[in-house]
Amino acid sequence: MQYLQPWDDLEDQEEQLRSRVNALTTEQKKNYYRQQAVQLKDPDTYASLNWLCLGGFHHLYLKKYRLFAIEFSCLIIAIIGLCLGFHYAVYLLIAIAIFELPQLFFSQKIARQYNYQVSSELLKKIMS
Repeated sequence: MQYLQPWDDLEDQEEQLRSRVNALTTEQKKNYYRQQAVQLKDPDTYASLNWLCLGGFHHLYLKKYRLFAIEFSCLIIAIIGLCLGFHYAVYLLIAIAIFELPQLFFSQKIARQYNYQVSSELLKKIMS
């Protein structure tokens, strides 16, 4: 899981980003907001996917394809193992649950961090 920065740090960084965006010209702002609207992800949608879908499908929403592939593969292996009578496959399911638990509780923040990163990269692109 990605490193979660303290909540106050994220809010401070978002505020600094807003200040830098406000310093752009009108045309740059229009371009920035137009591109941003297409790229940002809704934190509530990410949280809902996280709570409702098994197998890491919420990772696809934030374009974390490798993490999705690993988690989904582990889930399939665990399910197949249980169907074949390998009781140790339960430990793989427990490991997946332990890995997912922090993501369930911090899903809103994870999505906000993603949006901040996307917005920062977009601002750098617009300013260059």
